[in-house]
This record gives sequence, C-alpha cells and structure tokens, in this order.
Amino acid sequence: MANLGIVGHGIVGQALEYGFKKNHQIFIYDKLKKTISLNEVVKNSEFIFICLPTPMLSNGSGIDLNIINTNIKKIVPLTDNTDKIIIIKSTVIPSTTTSYINKYPKSKFAFNPEFLTEANFLEDFVSADRIIIGTLNDIVSVRLISLYKNQFPTIPVIQTDPTSAEMVKYFSNTFLATKVIFANEMFDLCQKLGIKYEEVKKMAVMDKRIFDSHLDVTTLRGFGGKCFPKDTAALLGLFKKLDIDSSLLSTVWRKNLKIRKVRDWNHIPFAVSKKKKE
Repeated sequence: MANLGIVGHGIVGQALEYGFKKNHQIFIYDKLKKTISLNEVVKNSEFIFICLPTPMLSNGSGIDLNIINTNIKKIVPLTDNTDKIIIIKSTVIPSTTTSYINKYPKSKFAFNPEFLTEANFLEDFVSADRIIIGTLNDIVSVRLISLYKNQFPTIPVIQTDPTSAEMVKYFSNTFLATKVIFANEMFDLCQKLGIKYEEVKKMAVMDKRIFDSHLDVTTLRGFGGKCFPKDTAALLGLFKKLDIDSSLLSTVWRKNLKIRKVRDWNHIPFAVSKKKKE
C-alpha cells in the first residue's frame, strides 16, 4: 500500500481516487471542496498527483499555468530533499515539467497524462489504452511503473521523457479535433449533394484505417467542451512561440470558431482564464 496525494478533485482527480482507493491510502486537497489542507496532503503522501485546471487564455493565445505554478511553489518546500514524487497530470504545454525540474532541482517530478472522456472518465481511467510516464529520473520511473503495474497489470506502461509525454496529450486531442472539423466539412458537402452523410460515414469507416470516432456531426457543429478548444489554442500558442508553420491546425481552429455558434467553453468553470498572455 502506498500513500497517494491528489491536488485538485475534478474529473482527473476523481478518476485517480476511483482507480487507486481500494489498495492505497488517498489524501485529497481541493481549494473549492471541504478537504484536508495542501500541507497535510503533501506531508502524508509518497506520490503527489497534480490534477489542477490549466484554462485557456481569454484571447485564445495559449493557456494559463498560474494555478499550477502557485501550488507547485507551495509544495516544493515539503518535497525538497525527500523521496516524495510530484506527478503532473494536468495538461500543460510541452517543456513545462522540465522547467519545474530545472527550477526546483531538489524535488522529484514526472508527467503522467490522462486520456479521459467526460462521459466515462472513471471507467476510462481503469481501462486505459496505455499509461505514459515522463521523467528524467530513473528512480522516479521505476517507482511509478511499479505503482501502476501493481494496480493495473494488463495496461501497457510506456516510459519516456517529460516533454514527449506532454506532447502525446496535445497530439491526441488536436488530431481528434481536426477529425471533427473534417467530418463537419464532409457533412456540408453531402448536404449539398443531396445524400446522407451518415450513410457515407458508415461505408467509409468499414475501412479499418478509419476508426469510427469523432465523426458524428451534432446540431451544435464543430467541437466544444473544455479540452479540445483549450488544447488546440495552447498548441497553436506553442507553434507561434517556436515560429513553426501551423496552417493546418490554425485552419481547424478558425473553422471551428466559424461554425460553432455556441462556444460553451466560455461558460465551463476553469476552462477559460481572464488573464491575458504576458
């Protein structure tokens, strides 16, 4: 049995609790809920999972890491020169975890992304396609692999560096977002041709290379919710920062803003920050 700390008790934090609570002691801190203090969680835990919001900046230029930065700053005095491991599960732009490793060299860090759907997040966690552990520390890697393998022996565990682990999450979500917009364009074409999109889609996905997910076209059009808009905006911000051509993803985002009249992400708690990019 290990002592696990969970900082932030939203979808990711709740999924972690659900997946580990039978065999491990869980300590939870959430600023908006009646829980024990952050200090108590860190002091009592071997593994501290960071499951905090990373909202999109209101101007769509990236994400706001202020919530995570503030909490990491409070945590490291209690983890410096100890065997405690800080595991970031929040979606953060690539190189964020490495920046923490460099800024707080006396503490141990890892990045461990989640691939959860809002509708089935508990079951998604315990029946994941893969578990990815990104760290630069071999001891941290061994301990985290052991933690997950003992709890979920049939799920593949992949060890990599933190930046690659961070990138996987953005790769996955922005690919699926792109797929949604592609489906919307095919839907419009089918409408103009006077044929049924659903019938065309049904025949298309019989090709095993075309997986039947994220191809439904809803009355709201495009993609919304908390994750796809936020992650698309964040990755576009990174493309711009690194001066890399992002014409495909930029087109996906512009098309989504054009056809998605109800921008529900603006009304979801912690999906959008009011802070502007500095």
